[in-house]
Amino acid sequence: MADTSLGRELLAVFQHENITTLFQPIVNLKKRSIYAFECLTRGPENTPLYSPINLFGLADDLGCLLQMDVLARNVAIRNFVSASSFHQNQAKLFINVTVSSLLDKNHRSGKTLQLLAQSQLDLSQVVIEITELQPIEDCDIFLKALNHYRSMGFKVAIDDLGSGYNGLKLWSDVKPDYVKIDKHFISNIDSQADKYRFMETIVILAKGLGTKIIAEGVETEQELYILEKLGVDLVQGFLLKRPSALPALSLSFKWPDRRQVTVTDNETVKVVNKHYKWVNPNETVFEVAEYLLNNPDVVFVPVVDKGIPTGMVWRHALMNVLATQYGRNLHSRKSIKKFMDEPLVYNIKTPLVDVSNDITEMGAQEKSAFIITENGKYVGCGSFMDLLKVMTDLKVRSAKYANPLSGLPGNVPIQNKIQQYLDSNMPFSVIYVDVDHFKAYNDCYSFEQGDQVIAAIANVLESVMAGKEGFVGHIGGDDFVIVTEEDHETVANSVLSDFRFASQGFYTEEDRERGGIQSFSRDGEPQFFPMMTLSVGVLLVYPDIFVHTQKLSSVATRAKKGAKSAGGNQFFVIDSRDYTDA
Repeated sequence: MADTSLGRELLAVFQHENITTLFQPIVNLKKRSIYAFECLTRGPENTPLYSPINLFGLADDLGCLLQMDVLARNVAIRNFVSASSFHQNQAKLFINVTVSSLLDKNHRSGKTLQLLAQSQLDLSQVVIEITELQPIEDCDIFLKALNHYRSMGFKVAIDDLGSGYNGLKLWSDVKPDYVKIDKHFISNIDSQADKYRFMETIVILAKGLGTKIIAEGVETEQELYILEKLGVDLVQGFLLKRPSALPALSLSFKWPDRRQVTVTDNETVKVVNKHYKWVNPNETVFEVAEYLLNNPDVVFVPVVDKGIPTGMVWRHALMNVLATQYGRNLHSRKSIKKFMDEPLVYNIKTPLVDVSNDITEMGAQEKSAFIITENGKYVGCGSFMDLLKVMTDLKVRSAKYANPLSGLPGNVPIQNKIQQYLDSNMPFSVIYVDVDHFKAYNDCYSFEQGDQVIAAIANVLESVMAGKEGFVGHIGGDDFVIVTEEDHETVANSVLSDFRFASQGFYTEEDRERGGIQSFSRDGEPQFFPMMTLSVGVLLVYPDIFVHTQKLSSVATRAKKGAKSAGGNQFFVIDSRDYTDA
């Protein structure tokens, strides 16, 4: 090892443990919070061995890859545990292990377990991430080594699916708990249909196999939005947080609140809060059972100790216990705390949507209510049924105010904004934007990818209007509107050119080459459809011509029809001063 300068440098790395660990967060997309940290090993700074490719590559060449793996593992665990807050909150730790190390005959069984015992880190927090530096030549030995880790309780992840030697075969053989998708497939997924289709297929496959997907290399909001939409479980990348020497307490990225209606008490659990009779944990099973028998409509009883909720007793569970042959004789005098369940507890200011997401993620179960607190004290309970009713009402109302697909304001805000412009008695433009051949695209590619197009158009319109005076709204389907006092030609041309560029990525290479897709007409006949274009209708509005929005909208619709008649990717203008019957 000491025969070359790099060999001597590597020897010094071992002697002085001269490596550092960087931690990069892995983020849970549903909860939008840190789920785990991946350990990234770096060699001595300002040297060729700082790069992990060089460091582990040289160790492999010199026959000491196993020793480097163990050293990196040891340092990573030690550094992670020293950040006590993450040790305590059960964030998971992804530790890279190379295939060669697993297959090395000198690999000592239980080495990682020994390290964890010394550090007092719970092994349920550790995920063994398999990194491929070379092909797996003996799958049987590899799987035996891997299953040894699993038998001890470790979870397993496959790194960089799509870039290694074995790919789907490895996934099939290993049946991992996590699969990391190489950043090649994530980059520009918002504008490349092939990558979108690949990811869509992988997500479906993963859900069927019970595997969690981790998307690597997320660098833009648009990529993140598409991954959320596809139902990807976990993500990591520079957009969210760059690797750092200490596990991050927070993310660099904050999800924009695209809702147009401010969250009020009517959108928190306060709206479903009702006061329910509670019992002390020392009350007997007999006393609680008598209360339930005398109140047949009561299905649960909160357990509260000095104002703090500690449990929930469910009618069906308690009655099942008492209904057994000796149930009453055995249990009647016991304290109810022995039969209470761990409750779901939410602060009274928790948004309804967060509670709804949690309940959806838990799936079907017998629980039907949750406890509500204020400043940590019991104030009441909310039932799942009441939550469902309120959420349904909110969705109906939200549809009027904001389009859930694009996040843009819907019909009510659009009409209000146009009326504000009319009341100001100043000239402005209403620019209607409609997508040509959108239905054919939906039919051919899928509604999921059609939704991707809608989201991309919203991004184009918002980008064009960034820094300008105006308003962007989503009427519904593939119809959008811009209300602005800016120069209409500049805005319309920017929209057309930006969409023309973005739309290329919606199609496969084959469809791009032939300039469109083969689909079916409304009559069910085979028909060729050109690639999607935009029809942009512009209505120039001047003072004292329109009094209300209804007539204005009718004329603006004619402008949109004029653009469609012109053939797409063009804008058509109607000047309200020339429109005498307005």
